[in-house]
Amino acid sequence: MNQPAREFPPFSGAVICYNEESHIERCLKSLEWCEQVVVVDSGSKDRTVELARQFSNVEIHVRPFDTFINQKNHALEKCSKEWVISLDADEVLTEENITEIQSLPLDCSGYRIGRRSFIGNQEIRYGTWSPDFQLRIFRKSCSAWGGTNPHESIQIEGEVGYLESRMLHYSYDTLDEFVERNTKYIHMMVDHLEASGRKTNATEPYVHCVGNFVKAYFVRRGFLDGAAGFFLARHIAGGSYLKYRLLAERNRESKAA
Repeated sequence: MNQPAREFPPFSGAVICYNEESHIERCLKSLEWCEQVVVVDSGSKDRTVELARQFSNVEIHVRPFDTFINQKNHALEKCSKEWVISLDADEVLTEENITEIQSLPLDCSGYRIGRRSFIGNQEIRYGTWSPDFQLRIFRKSCSAWGGTNPHESIQIEGEVGYLESRMLHYSYDTLDEFVERNTKYIHMMVDHLEASGRKTNATEPYVHCVGNFVKAYFVRRGFLDGAAGFFLARHIAGGSYLKYRLLAERNRESKAA
């Protein structure tokens, strides 16, 4: 006797954004299959909210930005469905992703999905950016955003599966944008480390710098991405050095105070 086809449960989508007019449309278009999409905007000055209003399944909420964790938990609270898919505004699901998601057994608490990341039009196929699995699909009842800013992550109870297909991640439009945003994130990480009481020393910045460059460029074969691969490995290493150097400086200032 043939078993009846399983009814696919309704999903909520969740997206936080600020001045994302160049990305928000393709992100939300890839979530049109969701019954509800919650967009939490931080007060965009461009056309982000106007473009988001074009989608019939989108609910827009405005919340002043404090941390990525709080923004994403606010979006999660507004989701009305048990199953949630959370995307950043620069992430896009492909048709292959959607088909795979809708065929999942949904017999665990969540699923990780890999990302194909781009700088401008170049896909970064190697280094520490690939395949870059992120937990993006999860049950609301057993999940909450946590981790550290700006590297927030879903804290989940239960087993987690993996998708075979990978979504698109339009990380940065230019290399200069990467440097600017990454510098801002480094200062946020230093703030967190200092607040948590993390201590460092004069040698740790160099250890992390060299280790991260070797990992990104040689171990993970970032050199196969050409000039972009070298650029990323160098700046990831430099960012790691800067993070621990700034922390060491704050440690010394705190000790002297």
